[in-house]
Amino acid sequence: MSSVKKEIQKEKQQLATLHAPKHLEDRLRAALEREDSKKSNRTNVIWKFAVAIIFFSVLISYNYQGLAYYGKKIIGFDNVDVISDTLQDLNEMGNGQSINESITLESGVIFTVNGVMVDDNQFILYYTLTSESNNLDDPELDYTPIKLSGFLTNSHMDSGAANLSDDKSTVKGTYSFEPPNGFAKELTLHFQMSDKTLTFDYDPNKAMGTSFKQRIGQRMDYDNGYVDFETITASPTTTVIRGSTTKEMIDQNLFDQLELVADGNKIELMGSSSSSKWTGGYQFEIRYDALPTDVSHLEISSYLSEERIEIIAD
Repeated sequence: MSSVKKEIQKEKQQLATLHAPKHLEDRLRAALEREDSKKSNRTNVIWKFAVAIIFFSVLISYNYQGLAYYGKKIIGFDNVDVISDTLQDLNEMGNGQSINESITLESGVIFTVNGVMVDDNQFILYYTLTSESNNLDDPELDYTPIKLSGFLTNSHMDSGAANLSDDKSTVKGTYSFEPPNGFAKELTLHFQMSDKTLTFDYDPNKAMGTSFKQRIGQRMDYDNGYVDFETITASPTTTVIRGSTTKEMIDQNLFDQLELVADGNKIELMGSSSSSKWTGGYQFEIRYDALPTDVSHLEISSYLSEERIEIIAD
């Protein structure tokens, strides 16, 4: 069995064995405060407090991404068709963080951050845009969030998807950003056509982390170029392959011709991006849907080449 497959199975087993009660920290704190009022039991209170801190610390160190399972479901996105099945499932499992913070922008448009979902590949912001003027189809009302700032954080928006209501009064959707710093506990949202900002609290301990990250270090050669596959990072929300290539391959729509295949099944392509390097050539990032947790064989294949690159072997 490959080391990657072992890691995936290990993560799955760890998550399956975690059964912490809901609102664990709040319940422990309330119980301790009640006990603290009983002066005759002061020694017992100190002991319980120590046990509570140790227990909560063990949960954090045992499985960082496991705590996300005790978050709250982000309400109002059950039937929004811009949300992938993977994100729907993760939301049903309570892997998001409810935020519900709003700001009134120009023209009376209200932007609400309903919640967020975070792992090592991306920060997903769930939002609702409302207007009493029923004019949200007006291109001049472009209040796209372009950046998240915070402690050691300057995350730019990567992509977005939204659904406009029939009466043009409501937009529901998501935006994807680069993940914030792991110590940022407060984030500020900056908008495209507004000087206003929205700041909200964020709990980095509820990020879902990474299923696995592995170096690929293999190349596919073509008649007019090459593709170097450098790394793959799989997380609960998405799978990202990074590498470098030539301008000729970019011009030939390289990303549409590459497939990620898990146990014989194609993983859905979610998006891609590329940028030139100062040393020459291009670096790229290809985003696929999340991998199944029990994958035993994973490979990259190309329409333009008969080569196949194995990432996980049976």
